[in-house]
Parts: sequence; C-alpha cells; structure tokens
Amino acid sequence: MKSWLLFLALLFSLPSIPILPAQNSELETSTASSIFEFFYQQQGPLPVLKLETDWKKLVRDKLKEEYQDGVLSFTGPDGSTANLDVSIRARGNTRKEVCQLPPVKIKANRKQLQELGFNPSGKLKLVLPCQSGKAEEECLLKEALAYKLYEAVYPVHHRTRVVKLEAWQKDKQKYSLYAFLVEEEKEFAGRVEGKRNKQDRTNTIDLERDAYVKMCFFQYMIANTDWSAPNSHNMEILQLPGHEKLVPIPYDFDYAGLVETDYAIPRSSIPIEEVTQRFFLGKYVTEEEALECAEYFLSRKKQIIQACRDFDLLEEKTRDSLVEFLSEFFNMLEDKEVVLQSFVTRPSRVKKN
Repeated sequence: MKSWLLFLALLFSLPSIPILPAQNSELETSTASSIFEFFYQQQGPLPVLKLETDWKKLVRDKLKEEYQDGVLSFTGPDGSTANLDVSIRARGNTRKEVCQLPPVKIKANRKQLQELGFNPSGKLKLVLPCQSGKAEEECLLKEALAYKLYEAVYPVHHRTRVVKLEAWQKDKQKYSLYAFLVEEEKEFAGRVEGKRNKQDRTNTIDLERDAYVKMCFFQYMIANTDWSAPNSHNMEILQLPGHEKLVPIPYDFDYAGLVETDYAIPRSSIPIEEVTQRFFLGKYVTEEEALECAEYFLSRKKQIIQACRDFDLLEEKTRDSLVEFLSEFFNMLEDKEVVLQSFVTRPSRVKKN
C-alpha cells in the first residue's frame, strides 16, 4: 500500500508534458493558398503558362469533356520553373460547340501541388479565345474587362487573372495567345464564406433585392441578355453570411454587346436584333429601386470608366469605343423619366416565375 502511494506521489510530481496533435498533411495545407490565388496575386508582367497536351485531341473530342494528360509549366514561388502533371478537359456549354478552342478545366497532381506549397485541392478554369487570331483575342480581353467592371459594382464577385498561354504539343508550339483564369466555383464560395444554392429553380423574390437590381443594371450596362436568375443560367446563387436572402453573382459575358463575339446572337424571346442593343431583364423593379440604383451607378461612373481606360491590354481605340458604349448607359441614368421608363417593371408586364 505504501509503495502504491509512493508511486502516485512520484507520478504527480513529474512535469507535465503537452500532448501534441497528430500530424495531418491535409490539415497543414488547408490554409495554404491555391494555385489560382498564386497567379491572381502576381504583380507586374502577365503570368506565362505553358500548357503541353494533345491539342488536336482536345479540339476534336471537346464535346465529350473527357480528361486527358498534360503538363503545366510556369515560374513557381521560388522563381524556378515548376512543372505539374495535369488532367485537362473541355468545359462550358455553347463555347465548346461553336468555338475551335474550348474553355478548359485543369486538375493538377495533388502531391506536386503540395510540394510547391499550394492547397492540393486547387483546380483551374481557363478561358481561351474562340480561336486563334487578333479579333478573337480582343473579344476575350473585353470579356475579362467585363469581370473587372463588375468588381466596381458589387463587392462579391468572381476573381479573374489574364495570362499569356503558350500551347504546346510534343516539341511544337501550336498557339501563343491571351487567356484568362476564372476563380473556380467551390473556391469562390469558400472565399466569401457562401453556400452554393443547388435548387433547379430560384424564384426572383427569394433573391436579395439590392444585389439583384444592381446585377440587372450591370447586365443592361454591358448589353448582356444571356442570363437567367430562375434557372441560374450564367449565374452563381449563394447564401452569404449577413444576408437573409440569396445573392446572385453573374459570370460568362461572351454574349454581351460590350464583348461582341461573332457567334453571339440574341435569343428569340427578346425583341432585339443585335446583342449590342440593350434590353432590361429585371423583374418586379419598383420606381424607388430604379431611381436608387441609377444614382448608385452614377456614383460609380468615374470608377467604371477609369477601369475601362486603364485596361491597357486593349488598344486605345478599342477602349475609347467601349467608353463611348458605356457612356450611353450613364447618359440614360441622368434623365429621371428615362430611368422610370426603361427600368421599372410593373407586375402587369411581368409573369411570375
């Protein structure tokens, strides 16, 4: 009995040793930045991405959306060339049908990502010009600009990064062109702490009015009618912290009049003949909402126009043309009667979803 008591006394007199958590490689990298974040944060010259794959097969089989092997090379965090084994597939809807070069989704080797210090679950969404050529690259850059313009309109938005893409097949370079990265859906939702809406249809009345009306005005500003809130067409619908209702965030602006791609045509249900013509698709917009949103956009006019002028990847004459196009919208907002006539959608004129 005495020996047992002596043992307990010795045990409790020993210094405490902290119990360390087991090492978990996935946990350790959960706070690491993604490969998209790495490219997005780069300052100065455009990041150069070399993507080697069987481009003929990618173009030929783009409708199948099957992954194929490739290698993505770029200047890594330490300044040396990083080479990632990747899987690539075509993605998108209309573009992969009408364009020679489809948008692509890129999944990199998780272990290699981790070795470079990136989050191993990162993926890349890359938008390419419809085909090689100066006119097609200009359209791509104008679409990248549209994303930048929305940044000036609403604080919750998809991030993008224009890059220079060098497309190789074996030892031969097939293309050298501009492209841009778009923040992947899950990464975007995680960054803004949002929960993605998975419903097949969303009633307009379930959307936050401020975000919805500003989004509608923005789409009108860039002359884009290729969207729909009820079926989430070209739109991410998120439940965000601090918001009682769902928040719509637009993407894919290749059918906008601001971009003016060769293949863009208005859908038959809209009474316009060219995509450069504006048509307002907002629903249940009251006079008060229309006037308040007009004032809001006028307060952002300088910032929006300056963002257009500063986008020096486009030639100056192209930027001047875009500024003129945007100015037509802002001139409308200066006239109260025009605002009421153009943006108020009375219940009698609108069918419920």
